[in-house]
Parts: sequence; structure tokens; C-alpha cells
Amino acid sequence: MRYTHLALAVLAASVFPFSLPAADDAQPNFSGTWQLDAAKSQAKDASSVTYTIQDASGKIDFNRVVAERGGKSVTSKFTCDTVGTQCAFDENGHKAKVSLWYDGTALVILKTDGPKEDSVTQWRLELAPDGNTLTVKLTHLEPVENSETLVFDKKAS
Repeated sequence: MRYTHLALAVLAASVFPFSLPAADDAQPNFSGTWQLDAAKSQAKDASSVTYTIQDASGKIDFNRVVAERGGKSVTSKFTCDTVGTQCAFDENGHKAKVSLWYDGTALVILKTDGPKEDSVTQWRLELAPDGNTLTVKLTHLEPVENSETLVFDKKAS
């Protein structure tokens, strides 16, 4: 009988190895205003980009402002939970969808369902251990293009 319980415990541990969350898998808080550091970034167009993120109550409120050359700015925004639900994404009137989830400590944002000429893009956001640097890896999935890595510094509040 004792061996049966031990065998069941070993079997359960092998079938459900990730059933208990690890203490170091805590999800980081991405809240803050983030300014692109063009010198540290590898991007096609290193214009001025600011992210304002509010990360509270299981939802991410995201606002991106891109100041293009010539003074024009493009604002993109969404509010979405982090469990893979599709939410509305508005990019200066262009409509698309986003889904968010955590991959370990990284926040993944997948943008889909935009206009015909729009690309399907995945953003992978990761915070530096000190919480003052945000690295965003942009991968253009369709059409396939080179990836970009953007590095942001947290602005003082």
C-alpha cells in the first residue's frame, strides 16, 4: 500500500510538473512612461517613441506615441487583459486586434486583424532587473521582415 501512494505521487509529479508556480516567476509590473533610447535600439526608423503603460488589476492600458519626422505624431492604444483575449487596438484610426499573455517574465503582445496592408506583429516586452530599462523585441510575422529591438528608458515620474 505504501508503494502505491509513492508511485501515485511520482506519477502525479511527472504528469503535472508545473502545477505549482515558482516563487521567482512573479510577473513584473510594466507601469510607467518609457522613452526610446535610439542609440541602444536596432530599428528601421529610430524616431521618437514613448510608451505609457498602466499595469493594474490584471489589465494593461497601453498608449504609444510615435513622433515622426516633420512633426506628425501617431498614437496607438489599447486596454486588454493578459490571458490571451482579443481586444481592440486603435492606431490613429487603423483598427486591429491585440492579444496579451506572459511568457515567464516577458509580456507578449500579438497584433493581428489589421487592414490588408498591415503586418501581423509580435512584441516581446522585458524589464531589466533594476526596472528602469524596457527592451521590446518586434517580430514582423506576416509579411516576414527583419526583427527590431527597441530599448526604452523609464522617465522619472
